[in-house]
Parts: sequence; structure tokens; C-alpha cells
Amino acid sequence: MARFRVAGLWLVVAAFVMGGIDWTPDGGSLRAAPSIALNLRLTAADNLPPTSKRVLVSEAAAIWKQEGIRLQWLSGAESREGATLRVLVMPRTVGAPADGEPWPVGELLRFEDSRAIAIASIAGALRVVDESQRLQLLDAPMLREYRLGLVLGRAVAHEIGHFLLRTNAHSDSGLMRANIGAREFADPHADSFQLDDATQRQLNSSRAQVEIR
Repeated sequence: MARFRVAGLWLVVAAFVMGGIDWTPDGGSLRAAPSIALNLRLTAADNLPPTSKRVLVSEAAAIWKQEGIRLQWLSGAESREGATLRVLVMPRTVGAPADGEPWPVGELLRFEDSRAIAIASIAGALRVVDESQRLQLLDAPMLREYRLGLVLGRAVAHEIGHFLLRTNAHSDSGLMRANIGAREFADPHADSFQLDDATQRQLNSSRAQVEIR
């Protein structure tokens, strides 16, 4: 059974799982907090197709928009107030897996001066796409590029979660869970990449500690 990892996020080829929108018991949404911004500076390898890059950016932004976080993608020498997370999309795998270990897809590197870099691997993401399509009809090139961007965007969104939450811990469900099926991860219709209730509360309580306003 093929397995994949995104900075501790284990992608296991499993049955398709669909998630839903999380609500508080009284019917109110947990995602009602005012929107705040996080600056991101993206550096992508030359072999990343333009379509995949656009989907990566839009998917990560859509995931965090529903959590009250507005992603601001900086270009060139542009700078804005607040913390900036560098996002590096590279062609090779992240690290080298040991025998029997999952293939890494991404990771978050932290430094002593509070800086961090979210890394995503094109090779690792392509393995997820290939595994998700193994028992299905082959995608047209454009759709394959779309799925690649989708996987990379969701992987980057996961790493952003670790950055904002200031923890490498995982949740039992949603965006920050440790186990996700490859088919679900590359599925354009999957709606299970949200924060679970407990993680949403953790994010709300940590907003004041993260200088991203």
C-alpha cells in the first residue's frame, strides 16, 4: 500500500472520505472571527506548470479564507506589514524516505529567529496524483496539472496551519489530520480540508500571539 507524508501528514491510500462544515452546538459557525492577513512569498521551480501554480495559490487561499485568514501573496520585492512565511515549491522529494517509510510531500522548517519556510515537493505531489488515478482512467494533461496544483495547495495549506498554530501536532479530522487518502487529496470535489472544531478554537486563541495583522 503506497503511503505519502506531508510534514508528518501521512497520506494513506484508503477509502474516499468526505467531510462537512463544522458548527457549534448552538448552530453558530466557528469561523465567524474577523479576517486577518498572512503574507506569503512563493518561490516555485521552473518545471511547475502555470496552471498548477495558479491552482496551488487559489486552493490554499480558499481553504484559509473560510477560517478567517486572508493569504496575501507577495510578488517581487513587495513587502507588507506583519509576518511573512516563505513558501518553496521544489522539484525533488523532501528528504529521503527510509525503507518502508512514506514518501515526503512537504514540511515546515523553523529557525531560531522565528522565521519559517513551508516546503512542498512536486515529485511527492505527483506520486499522490498518480496513486489517486491508478485505478481510474488517465487524466488529460490539463486535468493532471490541475490535480497537481490542488495537492500542492492543500499541502501548503497544511503547513500554514502548523505555522499559525505554532505546533507540529495533528488533529483527528479536517485539514490538520495525520491520515488522508491519496484519492481524496487529489479530488477536486473533496470538501474535507477544513479545521476541526478543536483546532479552530486553538487557532482563535492563538491569533493574538501570532503577529499577522
